[in-house]
Amino acid sequence: MDVSLLFIGMAIGLAVTAPLGPVNILVIRSAIRRGFVVAFLVGLGAVVADVLYAAAAAYGVSWVSHLIEAYARPLIIIGGLLLVVIGVWLARKRIELAVVEADEPQTAKVIGRMLAAFGLTMSNPGEFLGFLAIFGTMSGVLRLHENAARPPVVIVGVAIGGILWWLFLSFVVSRLKTRISERALARISRWTGVLIAAFGFALLMEALT
Repeated sequence: MDVSLLFIGMAIGLAVTAPLGPVNILVIRSAIRRGFVVAFLVGLGAVVADVLYAAAAAYGVSWVSHLIEAYARPLIIIGGLLLVVIGVWLARKRIELAVVEADEPQTAKVIGRMLAAFGLTMSNPGEFLGFLAIFGTMSGVLRLHENAARPPVVIVGVAIGGILWWLFLSFVVSRLKTRISERALARISRWTGVLIAAFGFALLMEALT
């Protein structure tokens, strides 16, 4: 296995995952409310979507590219509406510190949050176009068509890069939550909702203009 190729894939995974976006905000909020494990699992939902997009880009799956391009506007509208609904719901939801510390997350709720992260990532055509741009720009370095083993190595690297980011973010935020007061927690909850809704409005404006 080409270790350097694996590290390139990890760098791509980090580059796509780390920028602040709706899923990052959801993971931060989950880390504050539910702790490290739940936040990390939420991030894994996005990793699954990233791996699917990375695989499509690495193997040059043309029908996926055509599908994304053909239905880009409906996907953006769906993603934007989803973000607005989630953002408004989060902004209006009140959080009490005692409930955060005592309430144990239910498996169904965790799975629901993972599916939400997966859905937010999959409904964002920019995510796939970003992978296409990165893979296209780095085609001379990746040389994916030279060997059948090279695409899987890059895809595994993308997955590892995303997993490392969610491990880091979930751990740091969950550690810091003990220093957060109830008032600050309420503000964070409100503003995370506002930011997610803002991302949604931005997507809707992009699709409708």
